[in-house]
Amino acid sequence: MSPFSIRLVVNALRAFSGAPDLSFSAMAGTCLAVVNDRADCLRVLADMLAGHAPTFGGQVTVDGVDVTAAPPGQRSCALVGWRDPLFAHMTVQANLAFALRARGEGPHAVAARVRAALALLGLDGLEQARPDTLSPEQALRVMIGRVLVFEPPVLVLEDPFTPLPPAARVAMRRLVGRLVRARGLCVLLLTREREDALLLGDMIGYMDGMEIVQLGTALDLFDRPACDRVATGFGHANSLTVRVAGVEDDVAVAHLPGGLPVEAMAAPGVEADQLATLCIRPDRIAVMFPSRPGMVGGADPDGPPVLEATLTDMRQMGDHVLLRFRLANGEELLARRPPTAALQRVTAGQVAILAWQPGQAIAFPFRGEMG
Repeated sequence: MSPFSIRLVVNALRAFSGAPDLSFSAMAGTCLAVVNDRADCLRVLADMLAGHAPTFGGQVTVDGVDVTAAPPGQRSCALVGWRDPLFAHMTVQANLAFALRARGEGPHAVAARVRAALALLGLDGLEQARPDTLSPEQALRVMIGRVLVFEPPVLVLEDPFTPLPPAARVAMRRLVGRLVRARGLCVLLLTREREDALLLGDMIGYMDGMEIVQLGTALDLFDRPACDRVATGFGHANSLTVRVAGVEDDVAVAHLPGGLPVEAMAAPGVEADQLATLCIRPDRIAVMFPSRPGMVGGADPDGPPVLEATLTDMRQMGDHVLLRFRLANGEELLARRPPTAALQRVTAGQVAILAWQPGQAIAFPFRGEMG
């Protein structure tokens, strides 16, 4: 089988009657990351794939074999998560060997597989350690080892890095990345953390509730979001409710409450004299602090609309500065700028001019939620 062949195919899987269909596929030697800020929804998806929860329609195939009705131990989707802890009374070595012995593997085969897993996961020297003496990172390595000894075609990781401190998260992301490449694994990473998906996912699915709203590359989700839920939930875009005055050459000319003018690319379904949700990422907003009052009125009439705003807060974030502004109508916008020397002289209360090119923002059909 080619190392990049389609390995996992999920087609129209439903968690309950009336639930949205879940459809996606993943290749050998790649990681598909699914992002959802709700742990309960990730848990349901993980359990359906592993065979621990019933499905209400749909199909799961692994390497072309339908495993939808197969029991957990026979469906080729190995689940790793903190809901399935290590056996507290067993050593690391015994934890790795337990399921192999339960399946009737001979002692020499078990010993060989356990030794290989210990070396692969950096667990040499911890063979006789008990789980209560392990760090969270070491425990996660052992939990991954428990399933890797079976060489499963598909590895499902359910929010694996959440309990780890920052340095351990970095180390475990690197380990999972190496496993994907070196072993040709097909990994489905279910996570609440966007950063996990960006660092590990060859493809990323953004999930809202039990619906996968968009599946694509990171660039797709950032620059071509399918809807305002992706733009705000994944892209962390500002969201503004506007009324569209007209659409010209795919550009929506609109107004915020209070009549403030704005422009954005019009998504399908955006029409004149209707409400829309304008999404603009913080890093796409140009910010200028005028040296004298009245500069808004002198803005270029052929340029994009500009907004006068008041800086209410500024936070140094290391590689960028996060600025919070209040518009004249009371709405707030976040902007993200490089940490320049000029920004070091800026203080809360200063008036600023905000602007963006229409192509940097997207107006989506309004879904009914105000604010």
